[in-house]
Amino acid sequence: MKPINSPSIKLHTNQTDQGSYVNAFILEHQGNNYHFPGSTGDTIHVFTQSIAIYVLTINKGLGHMRLNAYMVPQPDAINGVYMHTPQEIIDHLGAEWEQLSPTEITDNLMSYLY
Repeated sequence: MKPINSPSIKLHTNQTDQGSYVNAFILEHQGNNYHFPGSTGDTIHVFTQSIAIYVLTINKGLGHMRLNAYMVPQPDAINGVYMHTPQEIIDHLGAEWEQLSPTEITDNLMSYLY
């Protein structure tokens, strides 16, 4: 699996009375666009493997994590795993998950995609 360094990501935001916030992203890679959900405060890691693209989003502040898988050139994810709470993250990755690299996290979560 190969990381994409400095991926081109566009933000979709909503404006409310309380301010603006991120509600979705578009990854542009080799002329194709890939849509994925997200929120303000997400840390995004993108990897490629063969004809697949994997997008890992981690939001420690909100306590959630998501891995989406894409097949080039389809814009929507073909599969994904979403952990809604810190406990779900621990259940999937172990109590020391924060010591894992983004590549290790992605490798571990890929087993939940199939």
